[in-house]
Amino acid sequence: MKPKHIYWFAYYDLREPSVRYRGLYALQHFKKKYNINYSIVYPGYRPQNILHFFRTYIAVLFFRKKDSIIVFENIHTKRIYATALKFLLFFRTEHTLYDIDDADYLRFNADTIHYFMKKCEACSAGSRSIKNYAERYNPTSLLLTSPVIDHNHIKQVRNKILSITWIGYYNAHRESLLQLFFPAIKKLSFTLKLTITGVAKPQHFEEIRNYFADAAHVILEIPASIDWMDENSIYEQISLADLGVSPLLDTAFNRAKSAFKVKQYLSCGLPVIGNQTGENAVFIKDGVNGFYSETSESYYEVINQFKEMDDRSYFTLSQNARKTFEDFSIDNYCRTFLDFLQILS
Repeated sequence: MKPKHIYWFAYYDLREPSVRYRGLYALQHFKKKYNINYSIVYPGYRPQNILHFFRTYIAVLFFRKKDSIIVFENIHTKRIYATALKFLLFFRTEHTLYDIDDADYLRFNADTIHYFMKKCEACSAGSRSIKNYAERYNPTSLLLTSPVIDHNHIKQVRNKILSITWIGYYNAHRESLLQLFFPAIKKLSFTLKLTITGVAKPQHFEEIRNYFADAAHVILEIPASIDWMDENSIYEQISLADLGVSPLLDTAFNRAKSAFKVKQYLSCGLPVIGNQTGENAVFIKDGVNGFYSETSESYYEVINQFKEMDDRSYFTLSQNARKTFEDFSIDNYCRTFLDFLQILS
């Protein structure tokens, strides 16, 4: 089917990146390019959230638009919102999709996740690992990699002092950084700038500062009070660095991640160093747009290699990084989504 309307029930509000990228930004693109209308609902207890939820809920239950699809994004709790959506799905199973891009079945009770996977007509997953998991409960499952928005913040000039950036939620990646990446940075002998974006807890600011307190060669930046919804500002800051890193310990949860930070770096033309864990191995092309590193020692060696790299070699990597953008653009995401819906006819 080609939908004329998409009802999107998100699991959180716009502070969650996947709700913006997989939900709102994609829906806006559907509207602009394909003239597909949409309704998006965010859970919450504010009166306007509740009113919008009930209006959309009643519209879907009793007055569902013709040629419409219902998407339940990553619903995983047993609370009122999830329970109401289970009830809705019970009566409206036709042309329904369960969208999931994080392995929440490894962190929470998976009963609700399994319910939506089984009852929806199809599932879409943000990584190959999640798709394989979803297929246990619904054979009609799609790999739908999380997209990155269009932007014009592309790497132009190398910094005189090597600038390395990491972006993400520090609390979720703390062990990977402490075991794989930070020791390599501390061991280096030349001056560099290190930006860690996504630290939220006061004790973690202190932890990082203490870790590098005796590393005089590290110019440390830990931005605070970040407006994550100011997307252009985020990509501008990424593009000012020379190198992006994505250290990931080989755990079941990390193998299911969608390599979103890698895509953000690549979209700005930043070469990337990262482990081959999960989707990292799909988007990082060793020696083409970055390099694989599996150990702290390897990070140390590859960063030294970048330090000595001439501009021609560096910008070849940078240009190759940017060329991969089409593989995870919003338009590619929407085209893949629409092609998949043909099987729901």
